[in-house]
Amino acid sequence: MAQIGIIGSGNLGANAAFFMAESQVADVCLYDIQEGLSFGKALDMMEAAPVRQYRVTVDGSDELEPVLETQVLVIAAGAIREPGQGSDDLFHTNSSVIREIAAAVAGYTGVVIIATEPVDPLTALFVEESGLDPRRVFGFSGILDTARMRLKLARELGIEPHDVDALVVGRHDERLIVLPNYTRVTGIPILKLIDEQRLQQFANEVGTAEDRILELAKRTNSFYGPAAALAELAEAVVWDSGRVASVSVVLQGEYDLTGGAISLPAIIGREGVQRVLLPRLSDDELSRLRSSATEVQEMLQAVGGRA
Repeated sequence: MAQIGIIGSGNLGANAAFFMAESQVADVCLYDIQEGLSFGKALDMMEAAPVRQYRVTVDGSDELEPVLETQVLVIAAGAIREPGQGSDDLFHTNSSVIREIAAAVAGYTGVVIIATEPVDPLTALFVEESGLDPRRVFGFSGILDTARMRLKLARELGIEPHDVDALVVGRHDERLIVLPNYTRVTGIPILKLIDEQRLQQFANEVGTAEDRILELAKRTNSFYGPAAALAELAEAVVWDSGRVASVSVVLQGEYDLTGGAISLPAIIGREGVQRVLLPRLSDDELSRLRSSATEVQEMLQAVGGRA
Protein backbone atom coordinates (compact mmCIF):
# COMPACT_ATOMS: atom_id res chain seq x y z
CA MET A 1 0.00 0.00 0.00
CA ALA A 2 1.32 3.45 -0.95
CA GLN A 3 2.18 5.90 1.82
CA ILE A 4 1.63 8.97 -0.38
CA GLY A 5 -1.40 9.65 -2.55
CA ILE A 6 -1.53 12.39 -5.17
CA ILE A 7 -4.79 13.68 -6.64
CA GLY A 8 -3.98 15.15 -10.04
CA SER A 9 -1.53 13.58 -12.47
CA GLY A 10 -0.66 16.61 -14.56
CA ASN A 11 2.76 18.27 -14.65
CA LEU A 12 2.76 19.16 -10.95
CA GLY A 13 1.40 15.89 -9.55
CA ALA A 14 3.49 13.68 -11.81
CA ASN A 15 6.74 15.55 -11.16
CA ALA A 16 6.07 15.52 -7.42
CA ALA A 17 5.73 11.72 -7.64
CA PHE A 18 8.98 11.53 -9.61
CA PHE A 19 10.91 13.63 -7.08
CA MET A 20 9.50 11.52 -4.26
CA ALA A 21 10.71 8.39 -6.03
CA GLU A 22 14.12 9.91 -6.74
CA SER A 23 14.47 10.85 -3.07
CA GLN A 24 13.26 7.42 -1.90
CA VAL A 25 10.61 9.10 0.25
CA ALA A 26 7.89 6.41 0.06
CA ASP A 27 5.65 4.49 -2.34
CA VAL A 28 3.29 6.78 -4.27
CA CYS A 29 -0.13 6.31 -5.85
CA LEU A 30 -1.33 8.76 -8.51
CA TYR A 31 -5.01 9.42 -9.23
CA ASP A 32 -6.62 11.49 -11.96
CA ILE A 33 -10.15 11.84 -13.32
CA GLN A 34 -8.77 11.40 -16.86
CA GLU A 35 -8.91 7.68 -17.44
CA GLY A 36 -5.52 6.03 -17.91
CA LEU A 37 -3.46 9.17 -17.28
CA SER A 38 -2.19 8.18 -13.84
CA PHE A 39 -1.37 4.64 -15.05
CA GLY A 40 0.60 5.98 -17.99
CA LYS A 41 2.58 8.48 -15.91
CA ALA A 42 3.30 5.84 -13.25
CA LEU A 43 4.47 3.29 -15.80
CA ASP A 44 6.75 5.85 -17.43
CA MET A 45 8.35 6.66 -14.06
CA MET A 46 8.79 3.02 -13.08
CA GLU A 47 10.56 2.28 -16.35
CA ALA A 48 13.17 4.81 -15.22
CA ALA A 49 13.69 2.96 -11.92
CA PRO A 50 16.33 0.49 -13.23
CA VAL A 51 18.38 3.44 -14.50
CA ARG A 52 17.82 5.86 -11.62
CA GLN A 53 17.91 3.06 -9.04
CA TYR A 54 15.04 4.20 -6.86
CA ARG A 55 13.46 1.39 -4.91
CA VAL A 56 10.07 2.85 -4.08
CA THR A 57 7.14 2.26 -6.39
CA VAL A 58 4.84 4.65 -8.24
CA ASP A 59 1.42 3.27 -9.15
CA GLY A 60 -1.60 4.75 -10.86
CA SER A 61 -5.32 4.45 -10.21
CA ASP A 62 -8.55 5.46 -11.89
CA GLU A 63 -10.31 5.05 -8.55
CA LEU A 64 -10.02 7.39 -5.57
CA GLU A 65 -9.94 4.73 -2.85
CA PRO A 66 -6.23 3.74 -3.12
CA VAL A 67 -5.01 7.30 -2.56
CA LEU A 68 -7.17 7.56 0.56
CA GLU A 69 -5.40 4.59 2.14
CA THR A 70 -2.24 6.63 2.58
CA GLN A 71 -0.39 8.64 5.20
CA VAL A 72 -0.06 11.78 3.08
CA LEU A 73 -2.47 13.12 0.45
CA VAL A 74 -1.27 15.78 -1.99
CA ILE A 75 -3.96 17.71 -3.85
CA ALA A 76 -2.57 18.93 -7.16
CA ALA A 77 -5.77 18.95 -9.23
CA GLY A 78 -7.48 21.90 -10.85
CA ALA A 79 -7.11 24.46 -13.60
CA ILE A 80 -3.81 26.23 -14.19
CA ARG A 81 -3.61 29.97 -14.63
CA GLU A 82 -3.93 31.33 -18.13
CA PRO A 83 -1.91 34.32 -19.35
CA GLY A 84 -3.54 37.49 -18.05
CA GLN A 85 -5.70 35.64 -15.51
CA GLY A 86 -5.60 36.91 -11.92
CA SER A 87 -5.50 34.78 -8.79
CA ASP A 88 -9.05 35.82 -7.85
CA ASP A 89 -10.38 34.43 -11.14
CA LEU A 90 -8.42 31.22 -10.69
CA PHE A 91 -9.74 30.90 -7.14
CA HIS A 92 -13.32 31.04 -8.36
CA THR A 93 -12.54 28.34 -10.94
CA ASN A 94 -10.68 26.00 -8.58
CA SER A 95 -12.91 26.51 -5.54
CA SER A 96 -15.45 24.12 -7.08
CA VAL A 97 -12.68 21.54 -7.65
CA ILE A 98 -11.53 21.80 -4.04
CA ARG A 99 -15.08 21.56 -2.74
CA GLU A 100 -15.64 18.37 -4.71
CA ILE A 101 -12.40 16.82 -3.49
CA ALA A 102 -13.04 17.91 0.11
CA ALA A 103 -16.41 16.16 0.07
CA ALA A 104 -14.85 12.99 -1.36
CA VAL A 105 -12.04 12.80 1.23
CA ALA A 106 -13.94 14.06 4.29
CA GLY A 107 -13.12 10.91 6.27
CA TYR A 108 -9.41 10.92 5.45
CA THR A 109 -7.22 10.27 8.50
CA GLY A 110 -3.80 11.31 7.17
CA VAL A 111 -2.16 14.65 6.41
CA VAL A 112 -3.28 16.74 3.43
CA ILE A 113 -0.96 19.07 1.48
CA ILE A 114 -2.71 21.59 -0.77
CA ALA A 115 -0.86 22.44 -3.99
CA THR A 116 -3.76 23.74 -6.12
CA GLU A 117 -3.49 27.47 -6.81
CA PRO A 118 -4.18 29.90 -5.30
CA VAL A 119 -2.96 27.93 -2.31
CA ASP A 120 -3.83 30.18 0.63
CA PRO A 121 -7.60 30.61 0.15
CA LEU A 122 -7.97 27.04 -1.15
CA THR A 123 -6.26 25.66 1.96
CA ALA A 124 -8.78 27.48 4.13
CA LEU A 125 -11.68 26.43 1.90
CA PHE A 126 -10.60 22.77 1.96
CA VAL A 127 -10.47 22.73 5.77
CA GLU A 128 -13.90 24.34 5.96
CA GLU A 129 -15.49 21.98 3.43
CA SER A 130 -13.82 18.75 4.58
CA GLY A 131 -14.17 19.25 8.32
CA LEU A 132 -10.66 17.86 8.82
CA ASP A 133 -8.41 19.00 11.66
CA PRO A 134 -6.87 22.31 10.49
CA ARG A 135 -3.45 21.21 11.71
CA ARG A 136 -3.56 18.13 9.48
CA VAL A 137 -3.99 20.32 6.38
CA PHE A 138 -1.48 22.84 5.06
CA GLY A 139 -0.50 24.49 1.80
CA PHE A 140 2.95 24.23 0.27
CA SER A 141 3.37 27.83 -0.89
CA GLY A 142 5.68 29.32 1.76
CA ILE A 143 8.42 26.74 1.33
CA LEU A 144 8.41 27.41 -2.43
CA ASP A 145 8.65 31.18 -1.95
CA THR A 146 11.48 30.64 0.52
CA ALA A 147 13.38 28.46 -1.98
CA ARG A 148 12.99 31.11 -4.65
CA MET A 149 14.29 33.79 -2.29
CA ARG A 150 17.28 31.65 -1.32
CA LEU A 151 18.16 31.18 -4.99
CA LYS A 152 17.96 34.89 -5.74
CA LEU A 153 20.14 35.81 -2.78
CA ALA A 154 22.67 33.11 -3.64
CA ARG A 155 22.95 34.35 -7.21
CA GLU A 156 23.30 37.95 -6.05
CA LEU A 157 26.10 37.06 -3.65
CA GLY A 158 27.78 34.37 -5.77
CA ILE A 159 27.38 31.66 -3.14
CA GLU A 160 25.72 28.26 -2.71
CA PRO A 161 21.94 28.37 -2.08
CA HIS A 162 22.28 25.98 0.87
CA ASP A 163 24.36 28.64 2.66
CA VAL A 164 21.32 30.96 2.65
CA ASP A 165 18.63 30.77 5.34
CA ALA A 166 15.57 32.82 4.43
CA LEU A 167 12.11 33.19 5.88
CA VAL A 168 9.12 34.24 3.78
CA VAL A 169 5.64 34.56 5.27
CA GLY A 170 2.20 35.82 4.25
CA ARG A 171 0.49 35.47 0.88
CA HIS A 172 1.80 33.40 -2.03
CA ASP A 173 1.83 36.37 -4.42
CA GLU A 174 3.25 39.86 -4.72
CA ARG A 175 2.15 40.59 -1.13
CA LEU A 176 4.53 38.06 0.41
CA ILE A 177 6.79 39.27 3.21
CA VAL A 178 10.47 38.44 3.48
CA LEU A 179 11.73 38.86 7.05
CA PRO A 180 15.25 40.35 7.01
CA ASN A 181 15.79 39.67 10.72
CA TYR A 182 15.41 35.94 9.98
CA THR A 183 17.32 35.87 6.69
CA ARG A 184 21.02 35.08 6.97
CA VAL A 185 24.04 33.72 5.14
CA THR A 186 25.78 31.18 7.41
CA GLY A 187 24.70 33.30 10.37
CA ILE A 188 25.49 36.71 8.85
CA PRO A 189 22.39 38.98 8.78
CA ILE A 190 21.38 39.59 5.20
CA LEU A 191 21.27 43.38 5.61
CA LYS A 192 25.01 43.28 6.37
CA LEU A 193 25.51 41.99 2.81
CA ILE A 194 22.87 43.76 0.72
CA ASP A 195 20.73 46.82 1.35
CA GLU A 196 17.05 46.70 2.29
CA GLN A 197 15.93 48.17 -1.04
CA ARG A 198 17.64 45.35 -2.94
CA LEU A 199 16.09 42.76 -0.62
CA GLN A 200 12.63 44.21 -1.24
CA GLN A 201 13.28 44.07 -4.99
CA PHE A 202 13.97 40.35 -4.67
CA ALA A 203 10.80 39.93 -2.61
CA ASN A 204 8.80 41.58 -5.39
CA GLU A 205 10.39 39.28 -7.96
CA VAL A 206 9.63 36.18 -5.88
CA GLY A 207 6.05 37.35 -5.43
CA THR A 208 5.57 37.61 -9.18
CA ALA A 209 7.64 34.53 -10.10
CA GLU A 210 4.55 32.62 -11.28
CA ASP A 211 3.70 35.47 -13.66
CA ARG A 212 7.25 35.51 -15.03
CA ILE A 213 7.35 31.75 -15.61
CA LEU A 214 3.94 31.84 -17.30
CA GLU A 215 5.05 34.76 -19.46
CA LEU A 216 8.21 32.93 -20.58
CA ALA A 217 6.70 29.46 -21.01
CA LYS A 218 3.45 30.83 -22.54
CA ARG A 219 1.04 27.97 -21.75
CA THR A 220 2.80 26.26 -18.85
CA ASN A 221 2.80 27.21 -15.16
CA SER A 222 5.75 26.39 -12.92
CA PHE A 223 5.92 22.79 -11.73
CA TYR A 224 9.52 21.67 -11.15
CA GLY A 225 10.08 23.97 -8.17
CA PRO A 226 6.62 23.32 -6.70
CA ALA A 227 7.03 19.56 -7.19
CA ALA A 228 10.37 19.61 -5.35
CA ALA A 229 8.77 21.53 -2.49
CA LEU A 230 5.95 18.98 -2.28
CA ALA A 231 8.43 16.10 -2.13
CA GLU A 232 10.27 17.77 0.74
CA LEU A 233 7.08 18.34 2.74
CA ALA A 234 5.79 14.81 2.12
CA GLU A 235 9.14 13.49 3.36
CA ALA A 236 8.82 15.55 6.55
CA VAL A 237 5.45 13.93 7.26
CA VAL A 238 6.33 10.33 6.31
CA TRP A 239 9.65 10.40 8.16
CA ASP A 240 8.28 12.49 11.06
CA SER A 241 11.38 14.65 10.75
CA GLY A 242 10.26 17.80 12.55
CA ARG A 243 11.23 19.85 9.50
CA VAL A 244 10.69 23.60 10.00
CA ALA A 245 9.17 25.16 6.89
CA SER A 246 6.96 28.08 5.97
CA VAL A 247 3.57 26.60 5.02
CA SER A 248 0.07 27.95 4.53
CA VAL A 249 -1.94 27.26 7.69
CA VAL A 250 -5.46 28.12 8.77
CA LEU A 251 -5.14 30.86 11.37
CA GLN A 252 -6.26 29.94 14.88
CA GLY A 253 -5.24 32.94 16.94
CA GLU A 254 -1.70 33.48 15.61
CA TYR A 255 -0.96 37.21 15.90
CA ASP A 256 -4.60 37.50 17.12
CA LEU A 257 -5.83 36.41 13.68
CA THR A 258 -8.51 33.80 13.06
CA GLY A 259 -9.76 32.42 9.76
CA GLY A 260 -8.23 32.44 6.31
CA ALA A 261 -4.81 30.94 5.69
CA ILE A 262 -1.36 32.41 5.15
CA SER A 263 2.17 31.05 5.33
CA LEU A 264 3.96 30.95 8.65
CA PRO A 265 6.94 28.87 9.83
CA ALA A 266 5.82 25.56 11.31
CA ILE A 267 7.23 22.28 12.58
CA ILE A 268 6.08 19.50 10.22
CA GLY A 269 5.85 15.87 11.25
CA ARG A 270 3.69 12.76 11.21
CA GLU A 271 0.58 14.58 12.47
CA GLY A 272 0.97 17.50 10.09
CA VAL A 273 1.60 20.92 11.62
CA GLN A 274 2.92 20.10 15.07
CA ARG A 275 3.47 23.71 16.04
CA VAL A 276 3.23 27.12 14.37
CA LEU A 277 6.21 29.34 15.14
CA LEU A 278 5.67 33.07 15.57
CA PRO A 279 8.68 35.18 14.61
CA ARG A 280 8.87 38.65 16.11
CA LEU A 281 7.50 41.10 13.52
CA SER A 282 7.92 44.83 13.10
CA ASP A 283 4.80 46.99 13.15
CA ASP A 284 4.94 47.25 9.35
CA GLU A 285 5.38 43.49 8.86
CA LEU A 286 2.51 42.74 11.23
CA SER A 287 0.26 45.24 9.46
CA ARG A 288 1.02 43.66 6.08
CA LEU A 289 0.43 40.18 7.47
CA ARG A 290 -2.95 41.19 8.88
CA SER A 291 -3.89 42.82 5.60
CA SER A 292 -3.06 39.62 3.72
CA ALA A 293 -5.13 37.52 6.12
CA THR A 294 -8.07 39.88 5.63
CA GLU A 295 -7.77 39.59 1.85
CA VAL A 296 -7.88 35.78 2.05
CA GLN A 297 -10.97 35.97 4.26
CA GLU A 298 -12.66 38.25 1.74
CA MET A 299 -11.88 35.80 -1.07
CA LEU A 300 -13.52 32.99 0.92
CA GLN A 301 -16.61 35.08 1.58
CA ALA A 302 -16.87 35.81 -2.15
CA VAL A 303 -17.43 32.08 -2.86
CA GLY A 304 -19.74 31.51 0.08
CA GLY A 305 -17.16 30.42 2.61
CA ARG A 306 -17.30 31.34 6.29
CA ALA A 307 -13.80 32.88 6.32
